[in-house]
Amino acid sequence: MKRILLIFFITLYQTSFSQEKSIIFNSEINIETNALNGAIINEIFTSGYLNNNLKNRIISLDDQDHVINFNLNTSFIYREKINNVLSYKFSFSDVNHANIKFDNNILKLFLKGNAEFQNEKLDFTTTNIRVNRYQQFKLFLDYHKEKYGFGLGLSYIYGNHNLTLISKKGSIYTAPNGEYIDLNYDLNSFVTDTSNLSPFEHNGNGISLDLTGSLTFLNHKLDLYMLDLGYINWNNNSQNIYLDSTFTFNGIEVDNIFDFNDSILEISNIVDQYDNINQRNSDYKSYLCSNIGVKISKQVKNKRFGMITYGLNTKWQPYLDNKKLSVKKIRQGFKQSNYSPFYYVTTEIITSKISIIPKIAYGGYNENFNFDLSLLLKRKFSLALGTQHLEYLFSKEYARGFGLYFKIYTTL
Repeated sequence: MKRILLIFFITLYQTSFSQEKSIIFNSEINIETNALNGAIINEIFTSGYLNNNLKNRIISLDDQDHVINFNLNTSFIYREKINNVLSYKFSFSDVNHANIKFDNNILKLFLKGNAEFQNEKLDFTTTNIRVNRYQQFKLFLDYHKEKYGFGLGLSYIYGNHNLTLISKKGSIYTAPNGEYIDLNYDLNSFVTDTSNLSPFEHNGNGISLDLTGSLTFLNHKLDLYMLDLGYINWNNNSQNIYLDSTFTFNGIEVDNIFDFNDSILEISNIVDQYDNINQRNSDYKSYLCSNIGVKISKQVKNKRFGMITYGLNTKWQPYLDNKKLSVKKIRQGFKQSNYSPFYYVTTEIITSKISIIPKIAYGGYNENFNFDLSLLLKRKFSLALGTQHLEYLFSKEYARGFGLYFKIYTTL
């Protein structure tokens, strides 16, 4: 790694002139879910409350494992072309990412309580929550010739806050007529220091790696990439809380309702409990949400169209650093990202004033079809504005996401 860094910075130092410079500002907000569709979300906000009909519609959704993913990212990028084959860019990004997965039974308990599910065991083992906030400082070197190219990026991560909650086991059973309730759970949680919750509090440090490669053949360009493969080490002021508990609630026997008071609760053996709580301060590691994928592009033989691109994107993000690097560890990261392979095709429609960039995609966090559209206005200061879920505007019943982004850039 030290040799790579040395070569990286020597190359930049030895290139003393510049042919082109660009400044780019990006901002993106994106919400994706398979738990709710656009119509339900819209009804919740317009009505202000959840009636029984709306609760039943939410519970009746087909998916058993629900995923909600939220991104709010802002970045500033400076790019400089050093010569005909070499360029570099420096970027600063403010990243907010939340990824939540929960079982449909959690929805049942949250919306209906347990009274309607007597003599039924509700399992919620698959629940997990991950929240990350950090700043990323990245330096990327790109070498590109006519037929091939490659890129290397290194990042320093300034960690602010993290919350991780993982359910290894969880269930609740309600006996007929509510005679007793059995509750079992095995939870592991990590949270950074809560004594200071300021947005830019320093609670951890991390690194990440970017690797890219491209090859042009038979009028096609093949791109491979691995972006933001890295982690954050959170400091030893963080808390690790482990809960492994079993509760059996047997009810309360009352002989005289007029004598019912707090003393009855004190002397009644209403709960049989086994509880194992382990809490300690310790450092721990969390992983960034990495993108790994491939895309193939070809120039369309039409002046109105730019490149047409077919791509596949995957994400890699394990819950915990609990396995050594191996094939099993690699599979773990893909599975626990809660992200299915994302297939897409996109092109550019060129007009006299603007470029229109449509995209059709399938998969991702919502395992559904997505229709994206962006508009690019090329001027001295160029502007790109787009939505990542165009279907939300036309069919809220079908849409499982909402996203907006814009980009401003200029060439100096």
